[in-house]
Amino acid sequence: MFLHIVRGRYAALVVMSAVSLAACAIPEQTTRLGPEPDAATVRLQPDVPRAGQVAQVTVESPGADSVMLESETGLDRFSAHGSKLIAMVGSDFGAGKDSPHYAIRHGKELLDQLERPVRVTSCRQDECTSYYHNLPVRLPEQNGRTVEVTAGYSTIFARRSILGGGRTVLLKEALSSGFWTVNGEWAAPSWNLHAMGFWSDDEHGGSLDLARVLKHGDEVSYGIAVHAGALRSGWLPEHQSPLLADGTALRFAVGPSVMLRGITASSQIGIMTNGGEALQIMRTRVSANGNLTSERLPVTITAEKTFAFGGGPIISRRRDALERLTAGIYLWQGFALDLGMTSHRLAWPNNDPANDLHGSEVTFTLGGQYTLSW
Repeated sequence: MFLHIVRGRYAALVVMSAVSLAACAIPEQTTRLGPEPDAATVRLQPDVPRAGQVAQVTVESPGADSVMLESETGLDRFSAHGSKLIAMVGSDFGAGKDSPHYAIRHGKELLDQLERPVRVTSCRQDECTSYYHNLPVRLPEQNGRTVEVTAGYSTIFARRSILGGGRTVLLKEALSSGFWTVNGEWAAPSWNLHAMGFWSDDEHGGSLDLARVLKHGDEVSYGIAVHAGALRSGWLPEHQSPLLADGTALRFAVGPSVMLRGITASSQIGIMTNGGEALQIMRTRVSANGNLTSERLPVTITAEKTFAFGGGPIISRRRDALERLTAGIYLWQGFALDLGMTSHRLAWPNNDPANDLHGSEVTFTLGGQYTLSW
């Protein structure tokens, strides 16, 4: 009985492994060239490689003495004895100095697939047969903009609360109001700068994010990111407790960043201060398809998580945790719909831990923006 159970579990494990491998398989393109018995089969993995990506080309011609893959000009070539050739081919295989490096727009259509002609040759007993074939390459979209300024107006729906010792409610409110936002971005081959400011009746602030690429790669680039920001929360009931009189909170953080196909991720450490005390910061930011990226999509998403702590050893009683998710959906040229959600949790220590103050702010935003770029 135990043996049957083990065999059943082993069979299930084999099936699950096979399904996982199939799901993770690299897509391939297979093309058969010519009639029998001189036919040749060409397999390309992945099926449409991107610019800068290395692809595996397999050429098989049963019964052949040798097989060769060469560019149209014959300057780039791979050859092998026998009936099978496996070559690792770069996206610049057969590319001339006049070959396009970026996708071309024709009206609303993006022409981003380039077909590069190659010649496949198989030889049998000193008789060679050649076939012409095309290797596809996915070209990136060229970014012709270096500066972008965006301004918009949104409605904010907020739920706020301040709890004192014994869970005493010092403040609890739900409201809606409007606020203005202004964003500016500047991009260069190795630099990116993003500045943002917002203003409402009870809260205003701004931030500056600067990224510098230190190592360029075909797929992934590495660099360093610096963040500076300021926030003034006018909704805190300062008359309830002197601890809430925080004033303007200033933030500064620095850390490594990774850039991958329009996605930028950074993890930073720094400090936050309100003039009276300083807190340590741990900050993570991920931005996909921001205002200035090389590959444009109609949706932009930015996620940010900041955790500040201080005022106590090991487990700090003074905390400031901010989580923000924003998205922009482009409707038509220059106009976009803005969506956002923010969770802000605060804790202020008192002389007695039982009397610590806890604050909470949850907001949802909905609005629009207009963009100018050059």
